Amino acid sequence: MTYATIGQRIKQRRLEMGLSGRELARRTGLSASFVSQVERGKTRISLESLRLVAETLDVSLLHFLAEEPPSPDAPPSEAPAAKPQRYEAVVRAGGRPQLTFPDSGVTYELLTRDLSRQMEALCGRLAPGTGNVARRLRTPTEEFIYVLSGALTVGLTSGAYRLNPGDAIYFEGHELEQLACAATDEEAVWISVITPPAF
Repeated sequence: MTYATIGQRIKQRRLEMGLSGRELARRTGLSASFVSQVERGKTRISLESLRLVAETLDVSLLHFLAEEPPSPDAPPSEAPAAKPQRYEAVVRAGGRPQLTFPDSGVTYELLTRDLSRQMEALCGRLAPGTGNVARRLRTPTEEFIYVLSGALTVGLTSGAYRLNPGDAIYFEGHELEQLACAATDEEAVWISVITPPAF
């Protein structure tokens, strides 16, 4: 997933909501020039800024990874009707949408075909010594994390837990406060399943 594509999808959603670039900037606390540059693919957006934009546009963070979003250049009222398609159950390893934030050391890959189902699944990667503070999701959720490799610290309101390969944890979404790579020499890789889709 390129930053230009993310910018196009931000613009598409903003137009769907009838917001100007300046209004989106005001609601997120970002500058209007920054929002414009992001939408045109001229600058990168950080994970934290994208979370603010997603929250303001009332979509999940993974909305920006969706396959085949509507054309960002067509006004919402003129967007073509969606073509009915047969659901593809398999998501191939080389065909997963991926969102990488070099500044925070985190990468997310969408493991489900789309976000229209009852749950979403993603593969997360954190570089050694990095972490991201979790934000409150838009809706109450339940989440399951299974660590594939490395070591992951999961900070919940009840405490911090170090998970090693093969370890799993299940919790209410509002309890999550932090995810961090617990090692300095190996990335943490995990699978997360969230229901309903809200990440």
